[in-house]
Amino acid sequence: MIQKFFALMLAILFAANIFSVVEAKSPEEKAAAKEAKLQKKVSAQVLKAHKKQNILSVIDWANKDDIQAQMILSYATRTGQRVHRDKKHAQELEDKVTAVNPDLVKNFIPIEYGKKKVELSRLYGLAACRSQIGQYVTMNFDDAIRWAQLGVSEEDTLSMAVMGSAYYTGRGVRQDYKKAIEFFMQSRNEPISLYLLSEAYAKGNGVDKNLEQSKFYADYLKMITQPKIDKKRDKNLKKLEKEQAKENKK
Repeated sequence: MIQKFFALMLAILFAANIFSVVEAKSPEEKAAAKEAKLQKKVSAQVLKAHKKQNILSVIDWANKDDIQAQMILSYATRTGQRVHRDKKHAQELEDKVTAVNPDLVKNFIPIEYGKKKVELSRLYGLAACRSQIGQYVTMNFDDAIRWAQLGVSEEDTLSMAVMGSAYYTGRGVRQDYKKAIEFFMQSRNEPISLYLLSEAYAKGNGVDKNLEQSKFYADYLKMITQPKIDKKRDKNLKKLEKEQAKENKK
């Protein structure tokens, strides 16, 4: 019995030694891990600095009657993101925008985001997208770039997609297919990026022409957008049904 016990203990110790050898890292691996940790820390500090500077820019633009900045600041103030929570001030800002552009207020947060709190970086991307296509605000490519740059500095993928489309089309910046592709590759889950990547590979814009790759991005675009389209359709149908039911009761 004692012999079996010692044999078991030796086996456990032997196994532990094996694992320690396997898990041991070389000096190069340790140095690489240390460097990666340092880079992560630096990136976090840079991101924090950008966030601080960006909200100051939003406040400045809001004071200059930029209605998108006013709505973003209203949302930030209401949710307590990077500024003190102040629902009264948030409502004042929203009322100010409502007086000149009620459609923007009504559609400020797309329905697919539901009731979840939206990060300010994503709001910068949405502002950039609205300015670029003229949705609820006047089309302005300079404004699109201004908002997209804020979002890109905070690693927002929608902002990257907008910047990519600007370089792809030459709207607001000098046309540069290579830069456009770089932005698209960093934001491959965004519909804008997927659509233009599919086109780029079909025409050979900034990449080698590749119809198979073009089809891949086109198919991926359908896969990720169809559920959103269905969800939006179902929500709108429910809304219409409720409105119709109210009308019938009158």
